[in-house]
Amino acid sequence: MKNIFSLAASLLLFILLLNNKTNSQSISQTLSVLSSDAAVQYSEPAIKAFEAAMNTGWFSGLPSADNGFHLKLRIVGIGSVFSNDVRNFSTMGEFRFSSKQVDDILTESGYSSSDYFYNDIKNYILDRSWNVSIGGPTIIGSKDEYLKVKFPGGDIPVELPNGSTEYYTVNDYSVNVQEVKGFLDNLSFLPTPALQLDFSSVLGTGLSFRYFNGINVENLGKIKIFGIGLVHNIKYWFQSSFPLNIGAAFYYQNFDVGSVFKNTATKIGIYFSKDIGTFIVFSPYTGISYESSTTKINYNYKFDTPAGVQNVNIKVNYEPLNYVALTLGATIDFPVITLNFDFKFAETQAASIGLGFGF
Repeated sequence: MKNIFSLAASLLLFILLLNNKTNSQSISQTLSVLSSDAAVQYSEPAIKAFEAAMNTGWFSGLPSADNGFHLKLRIVGIGSVFSNDVRNFSTMGEFRFSSKQVDDILTESGYSSSDYFYNDIKNYILDRSWNVSIGGPTIIGSKDEYLKVKFPGGDIPVELPNGSTEYYTVNDYSVNVQEVKGFLDNLSFLPTPALQLDFSSVLGTGLSFRYFNGINVENLGKIKIFGIGLVHNIKYWFQSSFPLNIGAAFYYQNFDVGSVFKNTATKIGIYFSKDIGTFIVFSPYTGISYESSTTKINYNYKFDTPAGVQNVNIKVNYEPLNYVALTLGATIDFPVITLNFDFKFAETQAASIGLGFGF
């Protein structure tokens, strides 16, 4: 078993390295200049991809309707598919401008650092969050595009030594946020790994454990996975030669990506499969499932103020996703080795391929 596990881990590592890229900065560094409004919009495609991946690739066939001990170690590779319409975003949200960005805004309005009131205007802008127009690439957008934030402009009050107030007009101005660009550079799908151990069959029931700890996919952070699942072949209770296997399944999984994204998912499904052949068995299957997932985003938000640089820990609970999915797939069962592949139709589509060793 130890040798099989080592082989499985080596194969999975090889597959993932073919898709692995290196970014000049981590995702936590990218998010560090964004308020929670912009961070959620920017990260949303990856969040949905993680959530789709967590509930994909679990099922490769129903356990036998007869009692008996079966054990299978599976390498599961999952790819969540990105559509073109989620590569950019536009929203209104809170944003704090950096010292350099404020200098650019004031220069564009014709002010100079030699003006006696310059620092007063600058500190006024630095001292608060602004409700602004934010747009640009999402996390899966192009690395050649940058986030754009439009300062709304307005009349900035400056208190004079005599106690009176003067107002200085600052024009609206679009700022390129150089730290935020398409992190995954138009990636077509996000690869996600898993190692899964399947036990069966007692009373037509199988138990699955999913685990993984390692691999920094696309420099998003180290992936950590733990999950458990239960699947039951309803045919166990019937002695008739019913032509199809019918089963019910429940799966639960925790999925962390570095310290930034923490996901939890559950899945309840009904599955149908048909075994064709004897020595080599081909088993097409389909399933309808109700899936639910939640994501938490955690990062340090860094921004300039008149008193200096401030750091605030931001924790955001992304709105839970609940949806119905349709899965179509097939398993080819050779002696000792199995190969399965499937595709899930849902809000975020996902595909998986699994290579299993066992009996």
